[in-house]
Amino acid sequence: MEANERNLGLEGKRWIVVAALLAATALAAAAARGKGSPPAPVGDGSRRFVASPAKPVSFSATLDRTAVLVGAAPEVRMELVIGGQAEESRAAARVPTDLFVILDRSGSMSGEKIERARGAIRELVSRLGPEDRFALVTYSNDASLDIAPAPADDRARDAWLARVAAIAADGGTNLSGGMDLALDTIERTRSPGRVPRAILISDGLANQGDATPEGLLRRAGRAARGEYALTTVGVGADFNEYLMAALADAGTGNYYYLRGSDDLSKVFADEFEAARATVASALEVKIAPSTGVQVVEAAGYPLERKGGEVVFRPGSLFAGQERRIWVTFAVPNQSAGDHPLGDITLAYRRAGELSTLRFAETPCVASVQKADDFYAQVDVAAWTRSVVVDDYNKMQQDVAREVKAGRRDAALEEVRRFRAENAPLNDRLQSADVQKKLDSLGKLEADVVSVFDGDEQAARQNELSKAQTATSLDQRRVGAKR
Repeated sequence: MEANERNLGLEGKRWIVVAALLAATALAAAAARGKGSPPAPVGDGSRRFVASPAKPVSFSATLDRTAVLVGAAPEVRMELVIGGQAEESRAAARVPTDLFVILDRSGSMSGEKIERARGAIRELVSRLGPEDRFALVTYSNDASLDIAPAPADDRARDAWLARVAAIAADGGTNLSGGMDLALDTIERTRSPGRVPRAILISDGLANQGDATPEGLLRRAGRAARGEYALTTVGVGADFNEYLMAALADAGTGNYYYLRGSDDLSKVFADEFEAARATVASALEVKIAPSTGVQVVEAAGYPLERKGGEVVFRPGSLFAGQERRIWVTFAVPNQSAGDHPLGDITLAYRRAGELSTLRFAETPCVASVQKADDFYAQVDVAAWTRSVVVDDYNKMQQDVAREVKAGRRDAALEEVRRFRAENAPLNDRLQSADVQKKLDSLGKLEADVVSVFDGDEQAARQNELSKAQTATSLDQRRVGAKR
């Protein structure tokens, strides 16, 4: 971990130098044109790539630029847009759903938390249709299947509500035991034509069973391999937000942070509605980069690198949903030339059948010598989205992580990196939305400093980390939630 943190710090400094080089190159080009000469226009559009229509899923992409400057930053960002066609009627969109709640009943959940959790489950049960099935696994020192999966008829509901009312909070947190029991049950009882979805709730740190991040992530990966979703909900101040977010990513679900359990009913409702309106599951974006091209990041999703290919799994798609995911590439820029990014495909399953969408042409980026040529190939609108949506929120996630670790100076360095990379470009591109983000950095720096001053410093660092991590993750992954 410490080596990674040192590398991140060196990487940030390297990009500050690169940004300065880009700014210097642009100024030199302006000087060469002569004092008072207007700069060459910036680009007003870039290449859009579309896969052949394949109802009910659409797949397209837009580059924020089609050129990089030789010797400067090698990164380009591509916005992938994955859409689910809206069904003609609400009834047509409904898919029979198996909803599994995996509830922490450890001692720290006692009192208001467990009471609100019971209330949220009661409300969820009232939403289920006769074609839906519900199951409840609870865990503390051990795990138990309190409600076995069964259709939601009136007789079952009465029995479920009585069982929910009897749940008591006590003991430790055997998170692995709860996951094992729930995932085993899903895989043992699932049937074709139904959409399973698991919602894991915890308010603390795993301290029983297999509490290792590696073991817990391996368990969450069962959902991805089984082509269903595991969503995670962290409640309160004592859970590990990075682990809970990583479990959701490994399980191709969503991550939620709740300061209390007040909004648990809404989380259940949103996840249930998304599940029963599913039009495609097991989304898998696969990139086979061309020689010299690297896939750097994809909105924070885990990247699997196998045999020269890069894969990430955004989860499932519901009717009417439009997911937007920024993928960052690094292209060779030591000398001028054209660089195809590579083959990019989207695979998904619908009614058990596998489909694959592929762009009709291969996206290509040029390395150019002159700043004017670079700026002419920037799509200002797409670049603005890439900065405001992806880069800014990634920076906020990095700041939150440094704050949580007690590294004030490293957190401030992340803010300076964002400013150094984007301010010189915006001097030329003149994006009002990017300028607003740049103008807000002073307040962010002041907020970081204030967290480290005064009493209850650790508590304030923890709160900032949890709130900012969850908010920034949602804002990076536009359209991921209902």
